[in-house]
Amino acid sequence: MNENNKENSVTDITKAIPSDIYSMLDLNYKIYPAEWHVSEEYVFKIMQKNPEVYNVLRTDTGIKGIFSLFPLVKEDYESILRGELEEKELSEMVLDYKNPKEVYLYFISIIVDIYDVNRTHYAKKIIHGIPEELRRLEKLGIVVKEIGAVAISSDGERILPKIGFSKQKESLDLHNQKYPVFRASVGDVLKSITI
Repeated sequence: MNENNKENSVTDITKAIPSDIYSMLDLNYKIYPAEWHVSEEYVFKIMQKNPEVYNVLRTDTGIKGIFSLFPLVKEDYESILRGELEEKELSEMVLDYKNPKEVYLYFISIIVDIYDVNRTHYAKKIIHGIPEELRRLEKLGIVVKEIGAVAISSDGERILPKIGFSKQKESLDLHNQKYPVFRASVGDVLKSITI
């Protein structure tokens, strides 16, 4: 299959389903350091609490990208950005979208298969899916007060400012490392990512 055919095989970003977990974790484990890996049980538990937090980019060769936004109450959101809670504890705190409410979104992951020849195309699709998701939440009556992220790679640290996030003075001390913390408003993200 040539490069153009691979690009044409990309479908829209969809919500992940339980049968996607293995492929999602496979991609996650290829990209993220081991200390940031989560279990199949963790992802399944999150999906049970809120099946709308994991967004995947499917091709006919598998899942090539993921972005995840976890809705939290302000206290839990701030605790995760300060390092008082670890990501592995969030399965107990993730909110659902059943009723309109105010939430703080923790941008827990943005992953693209960097080993695929079409990685740039996939990255664009994933990034353009973020404002679509934020608009979808708004239509559901979900008021997003703020979006926060922790950059665990140099790529994350480079990409987040390009999509509307501002690097904060504080950093997250975890796993014997300091990770930069980023925050954004929905407006900042929508203004920065033009479709």
